Amino acid sequence: MTEQRKDREARAFSGYLTVYVALTLTVMISLCLVLIEGVRRHTIAFETECVMDIGMDSVLAEYHRVLLERYGLFMVDTSYGTEYPSYHNTEQHLSEYLIRNLSYEDCGFLPFLYRDLLGMELQDVQVLKVSLATDEGGRVFQRRAAECMRSRLGLETVERLLEWMEMVDGYGLLEEDVEARLDQVSSQLQEYNAVERQIGEDEWIKIEIPNPTEAVQSLRREGILKWVVEDTSQLSEAFADTSQYISGRSARGEVNRGNYPEGEQLDLADNILLLEYFLSCAGRYGKSREDSLLQYQVEYLLCGKDKDIDNLRQTANLLCGIREAANVVYLLQDEAKRAEVETAAAVLSGVIAQPELQPVFETALILTWAYLESLYDVKTLLDGGRVELLKKKGDWYYSLENIWTPQREAAEKEGTGLSYEDYLRIFLYVQPPELLTMRFMDLMEMDIRRTPGNGCFRIDGCIDRLEAEAVIRSGYGYSFTIRREKKY
Repeated sequence: MTEQRKDREARAFSGYLTVYVALTLTVMISLCLVLIEGVRRHTIAFETECVMDIGMDSVLAEYHRVLLERYGLFMVDTSYGTEYPSYHNTEQHLSEYLIRNLSYEDCGFLPFLYRDLLGMELQDVQVLKVSLATDEGGRVFQRRAAECMRSRLGLETVERLLEWMEMVDGYGLLEEDVEARLDQVSSQLQEYNAVERQIGEDEWIKIEIPNPTEAVQSLRREGILKWVVEDTSQLSEAFADTSQYISGRSARGEVNRGNYPEGEQLDLADNILLLEYFLSCAGRYGKSREDSLLQYQVEYLLCGKDKDIDNLRQTANLLCGIREAANVVYLLQDEAKRAEVETAAAVLSGVIAQPELQPVFETALILTWAYLESLYDVKTLLDGGRVELLKKKGDWYYSLENIWTPQREAAEKEGTGLSYEDYLRIFLYVQPPELLTMRFMDLMEMDIRRTPGNGCFRIDGCIDRLEAEAVIRSGYGYSFTIRREKKY
């Protein structure tokens, strides 16, 4: 009996153990399954973030190489070599990157060795926001260009230009229209010229007044380039139809636009850095780019003409204008030269017996002298020389006797002062940044379209920042929506 009882107790104990193990295993298996599912869910979420970040980085990695190599800018051309740019093309590229990174097809033998425990696939992708180079009147491009130059230049360049502009503004060198005053004085002298005066009871004579401005008027009719350029036959005759480029499309309202909010205006230092960027990337007279459509590109920024020759001519006139005003200031301040002018004016008015014309002669002599000296200055600058903004006694070239029969002289290339490029800096500084930016982007389109595979390049199709949203679904019942913003 005892043995039977012990056997029954042993069987009862074994039954209790089986139930306990079964209940314990159920709890443990459930816990393991919950942990596995939690791991799966968090792994899917983590891979979603990784795949989205990699996809966005891959989109930005497709930057336009010519933009980087020639202009130092990281931007994505949303045309991708086609005729029309569109951020939908970028959506397609982003979609392809996400699909490839979610797929196991490129993993060799991995599909045969392991099972896909995530089952992820792309359900939808959208580019929500883009920032285009031409947005806000080109402000996006301006910020990128200023950032490009900030690492190259220090505050010395900014301070130097501000010193020049203080002098220019102080003397009003860009406000004074010397040639208009020259025309006015010439007209005054013409009124007195060939006027008959009575010298006897029945005797009259015509008074011929020597007009020092006649030589200047003759030079102006010939054109300034003939006097300041050694060989005009060597000047560029390149032409560009600007209606095909961004400035023309903008005037017609045919420009793509992004949808990021407006950024801050550039400050003074950034504006000067932007000007330095233009000068470093664009060609000019005496320093042209062989692979460019227009050879005088900085001159195009200033004048906006379709032809190189017209841009150079107008720039030479600008140079002549600022040099005339500066030379007039010098003549009025130099006591010795001022005395020469007064003596010559007194002689001229005395010879014709018209003492009231002495102030008119003084003005005519000063303006004529300043104009001829300015022609010499412009020729010096275009030949690679330097000219002080306000001359000193030893810097003056023309004598008063030579203004009656001006000769085309060779310019000195040595000396101190501002170079041609420095004067261009001054002219660029007073121009609206938006206008200069639009014209510079014209030049970018002109030159990039000349490179292989970029015949339809448009700067208003280039993005430097984007925001996108993707929906990624798992075969295990999970769906994640992720949004990312990336920029250079």
